[in-house]
Amino acid sequence: MKALYEEKTSTFWRNEIASSNANSRRLWQTLRNVLGDATNDDAGDNTAEDFATFFRDKVESVRASTMTTPPHDVRHTLTPTLQCWTPVTTAEVEKLIASAPCRTCQLDSVPTWLIKDVKSLLSPFVA
Repeated sequence: MKALYEEKTSTFWRNEIASSNANSRRLWQTLRNVLGDATNDDAGDNTAEDFATFFRDKVESVRASTMTTPPHDVRHTLTPTLQCWTPVTTAEVEKLIASAPCRTCQLDSVPTWLIKDVKSLLSPFVA
């Protein structure tokens, strides 16, 4: 029964979104309904002056609470800069791709084995 309910709900919202077609106002209203309207009752009652006052008070509060903290000693370090580019060949790029370890990462949508399989296609663009 739960699966049927979820399927019907999903179908309903998909149809609502599809029927919004070229009407962006209707599409956004539909999306707000899908996600649940998170607007507050006091939305729009604040002025720019209210924001400026809140921000100023927040900054003063942070300064007051950290006033007794000694300053952090930030040592100056030289940051290496890249002065020039050295051209690489497609063969060098392919060699680097081939030697890369086959690790998987959930954040990377393209698996390493696939990159290695198409290295000859990718290397001219990288080079």
